[in-house]
Amino acid sequence: MIALAYASELVEEAVLLSERTLSAADRRAFRRDRDRIYEIADVEERDRRFQILHRDWFVRLDLGRAIEDSVSERLGHSGRLRHGRVVYAISPRDEAADLVDHVNAAGDTEPLLVIRIRPATLMDASAVATLLHHELTHVADMLDPVFGYQRALPPRAEGPSADTIVRDRYRVLWDVTIDGRLARSGYGTIARATRWAEFAATFPMLGEHSRELFDRWFTLEHPTHAALAAFACDPGNAHEVCHETSAASC
Repeated sequence: MIALAYASELVEEAVLLSERTLSAADRRAFRRDRDRIYEIADVEERDRRFQILHRDWFVRLDLGRAIEDSVSERLGHSGRLRHGRVVYAISPRDEAADLVDHVNAAGDTEPLLVIRIRPATLMDASAVATLLHHELTHVADMLDPVFGYQRALPPRAEGPSADTIVRDRYRVLWDVTIDGRLARSGYGTIARATRWAEFAATFPMLGEHSRELFDRWFTLEHPTHAALAAFACDPGNAHEVCHETSAASC
């Protein structure tokens, strides 16, 4: 079970956005309790009471349910991951999930799940699921020793601009494999046609082989970091998808 902690500013805005969905009686009760807190003179105590109020209503309205269900389904079997934080995202481009190193109370370093999401997204459980099934599959791959994730790709001799191109190719390719797996498991978050258009635009050098190679990546059940990186670094000479049986040689 992964324990999730929610940022107070995310909790507060999500509750305020949800206020319009409350019954008239609940809305009056919420406003009454909130207005009373404004009467507290001590600033720190007032802020603490606001956090408690909003946290209680966040739980009462079950606003974290879609996040918790997605995390449980995608990462519930990962024994390495025990804690996560859900923090405020400013824009849709900022919404994502990632792993960071975290030093626990015992002084040991362990992975920490960080989910960035907007309060408005929490108002739509299907939008949360669409976002997180994709993002958390990234995280599941990162935790999988067979995938062999490395955060840094090998630097290119051509310099930083070439490094950026390779990172973009890697990202597109990884997304293709993720949405292929999700589609086969019944979670079609991004249309296959959308991923194909992105792949074709990112790998124009593949020419007539483009569709065939896209289909191979989209249907690949067990991609590896090594295979993705090899293709991203040199797609013109990587016309064969490196399956899990040959990934070590990529």
